[in-house]
Amino acid sequence: MNVIFTVLVICLLYPFPAATQELKRPNKLYPILFNYARNLYDEYGNIPMERRYVLDEIASYVTGELQFNAHADLLILGSNNSTRSILVEAWARAAAYYYGISNVNIFSGGLQVSQVSTNAIIALEKAGFIVYKDTNNKNPSYEIKYSYKVPPLVVTSKKYNDKTIPVNGFGTVVVCPNADINLPVVKGNNFRTSLHYFDPVAYDQSPEAPELYLERSREIATEMFYLFYKLKKTK
Repeated sequence: MNVIFTVLVICLLYPFPAATQELKRPNKLYPILFNYARNLYDEYGNIPMERRYVLDEIASYVTGELQFNAHADLLILGSNNSTRSILVEAWARAAAYYYGISNVNIFSGGLQVSQVSTNAIIALEKAGFIVYKDTNNKNPSYEIKYSYKVPPLVVTSKKYNDKTIPVNGFGTVVVCPNADINLPVVKGNNFRTSLHYFDPVAYDQSPEAPELYLERSREIATEMFYLFYKLKKTK
């Protein structure tokens, strides 16, 4: 009985093997970003159980889609498509490449159009992404690069029904409570769940802003890499 109890405690405290066993040959990201990603593995076990449940739910949806279709589409829905949804899209794309999941398409959109948060972009750059800004438009777009070997992710603030986003057969992950309240139904989706993140925008003018953005980016990175780790394990 004591042996069983000890094993259960170890499983709860250490739900993942040592980091060196995480993945023998992940796809290479830019060097700083690659090291950042490797260190995330040790944090998967720190994701709260209620959030891990939602991430597992998303992984199950994607796995089911891939069993019947050649690909799976996920829409990351926020309020303004400026901060949280952009961070989720960027980290999800990097995680998908890192774990070799090539048939999951990630999109993001908002209830309205704003501008991509400069602080969010800075947080990505500090993690190791390379970002180029196109200043020719009122609503700037950004090329977000995470590896030498793949085209960059191009983001700009846009609505959830933008022409670049699928019109049906996609799953929706809502990252903002305001979006959940004001858009209870997304036309065309066949799956919906909520994975809310704290919005650091309210602190943009405060001394704490840089640190808060880094914290949010780290949280999102950990959860997106965990999600694609789960998908890799089911392949």
